Amino acid sequence: MKTVVPFVKRPVVDRLAYILPWACARFDDQDEMLKPIKARIKKAVAAGSCEWAYSKGSRYRENFRILLEGGSHAYVQIGALIPMRQKGGIRVVVNPAKFCDGDAAQLSRVMRRIIGREYEQLMQRPLINCIDFAVDIYHASLTKMLVSYSNAQRMTVMAKRMAQNCHIEGYNFGSVSSDYFVVAYDKSQERVHAAILKMLKATKSGVGTESLKANAVKQLKQAIDGTDIVRVEVRGKKLRGLPLWKLDSLPNRFERFRFTDLDASGATLSVLTDRAFLAMHRQDGEKAALDAFKHTKQARNVRAFWRSRKAAWWKPEPLWQQACAALRAIGLFPDEAFEPQDE
Repeated sequence: MKTVVPFVKRPVVDRLAYILPWACARFDDQDEMLKPIKARIKKAVAAGSCEWAYSKGSRYRENFRILLEGGSHAYVQIGALIPMRQKGGIRVVVNPAKFCDGDAAQLSRVMRRIIGREYEQLMQRPLINCIDFAVDIYHASLTKMLVSYSNAQRMTVMAKRMAQNCHIEGYNFGSVSSDYFVVAYDKSQERVHAAILKMLKATKSGVGTESLKANAVKQLKQAIDGTDIVRVEVRGKKLRGLPLWKLDSLPNRFERFRFTDLDASGATLSVLTDRAFLAMHRQDGEKAALDAFKHTKQARNVRAFWRSRKAAWWKPEPLWQQACAALRAIGLFPDEAFEPQDE
């Protein structure tokens, strides 16, 4: 029996790509409008608040990063090659989950200096191309649960074999070409990877090497011994210029997840049936695993086991609205951007 019951934290915005309807009428107009903006970008780069970005096959004429004081950056592209088709001459990609206090305000200040006075009005009509919402389940391990997602045509399971055991590292639902891609993965692996990178950087440092190494090793040990966390993400990859104010009316894709908590109390199965059901569920999915037992003597027991272990801690109904509220709370967009507008 578990001593600590898993709990779900409030959602965060893990990635956001939006466009602004700047210079969409004619290519010639945009060419003229770009001249002063190019000069301002060069000035910002010289001042150290921005740096140039080089992207192969970019569909924009100017590409740069705004360096935020919290340590992250905003990737900005200005001057669409096909303004009408791309719906906006400005594209911005950020990771709000990495924002520190003041980063959103800094991003707005720099963009206002580069774009000019119309920036405030443009931010009232942003169009969303991509957005990732994520929730963390604390004290949870994918090895001790089953994960299902309704309406998914494809499922991929990532696992690492350790001796005779198998550690589940993640599930992907959806195809590369899908508008949405949803995942559930072991976040502790991500923490360990980040700690290892820090340790490698500390090893290469020439100043204060020993103290940096000791601190990096300490962080690695904390990452390995830390709380088990499963991250669940809904990645909207192709929203095709969705007006921001329509975001909260989209279907709540968190509701399509179902978690079976193998550590919860409930019906039990024989060792052989238990292993067979878990293996088939992870290999072929929930429906296929249940169908495999449909006309067997174990069918009733398998159904009872599956129903009784439904995770009581997974309550996805409010998560989409909470995620949209998290986006508003960042302070990047004005309140007007979230209000219905004439199209």
